[in-house]
Amino acid sequence: MSKLVIGKAVGQKSPNDPKDVKAVAAALIGIGKIDSTYVSDGTLDKVVQEAINDTQQHWMKTPDGVISVNGATQKYINAWQIKSVGANVSFNSYPSLQKAWDLVNPILPSGSRCTSAYRSTEKQRAILQEFFTKTYKAEIVKKYTQKTYDDVAKDLLANEAKVVEMVRGIGQAIAAPGTSMHEKGKAIDLGGAAPAKQIEIVKLVAKANSDLFSGKVIQERNGCVHFEIK
Repeated sequence: MSKLVIGKAVGQKSPNDPKDVKAVAAALIGIGKIDSTYVSDGTLDKVVQEAINDTQQHWMKTPDGVISVNGATQKYINAWQIKSVGANVSFNSYPSLQKAWDLVNPILPSGSRCTSAYRSTEKQRAILQEFFTKTYKAEIVKKYTQKTYDDVAKDLLANEAKVVEMVRGIGQAIAAPGTSMHEKGKAIDLGGAAPAKQIEIVKLVAKANSDLFSGKVIQERNGCVHFEIK
């Protein structure tokens, strides 16, 4: 998709030069906010105006309905890119979780991807055990001693509370199986790009959509950015 370039603002109470309106309409078709069959005559009509508002709802609680020259809306439209979802990631019929991802997705920094959404209890347990037996084993042994580690490792299921405690003890956040927000269909993890920028974007979207997002956004020790919905 070619970059959106306009000479004057487009939207409610704006100059709405016909060539600029046509450029905006083409850009909004390109990002999927207007149906591809739409043909603009250069007039700011209901179709274009509603598409501008819908686009701004990703990051604005109350859309102003205007695309200013070199403004935030033009910037986000030009950076708009649908990010990938990991092969084993599931939203498992949780429409609110899917909606949260759809709101955040296109304005995340390039290279971002969804690495986790809904998880079963079994998957949560598998991640916990992998942290304990592989990812952070050396650090856990160093902190808790080899003997303590070996005693717990004899029966990971029976000693699950201790496993959780020890993994958390070396700084990796993790919920005990059965209690994770992922298991409730209320959390998403991001990877693949600069965490600080991902956090900035998620917080922006969460503030604009506070009826859906809880506002909790954290960077975990393993590098992923975790955020939650209500």
